[in-house]
Amino acid sequence: MSKVLFLSVPSESDVQPNLGLASELITRGEKVTFFSSDEFKKPIENIGADFKAYNKDLDVFNKPEDGQKPKSGLITALLEPMKLIDDIVVQIRGLKFDYAVFSPAYPYANIITQLLGIPKTEYGVSN
Repeated sequence: MSKVLFLSVPSESDVQPNLGLASELITRGEKVTFFSSDEFKKPIENIGADFKAYNKDLDVFNKPEDGQKPKSGLITALLEPMKLIDDIVVQIRGLKFDYAVFSPAYPYANIITQLLGIPKTEYGVSN
């Protein structure tokens, strides 16, 4: 049984393909830890994956509510990417992964997999 880290941009277009792939891997006996935002917690847990939420203050994907200014997460991620990366690494401290799966849209996945010393699998969705 492999342990897999999923890094997902929390949007329907990124999470749905990830959920399908993660579900299939879980069916085959893999253990999946899945990073996303709180809005996708239930669907992620429903497939049997362990859910991890991005720190709200650092969530680069945080969508502003109507009429509000964007939160600082995107600015922080662009100007201080190590804050986002460090948050992820702290949350998975003590966990070992065999590989990571992410979409091409996921920022900093290469850095995270290098820090963890694990192989990466980047997937793309073709039309």
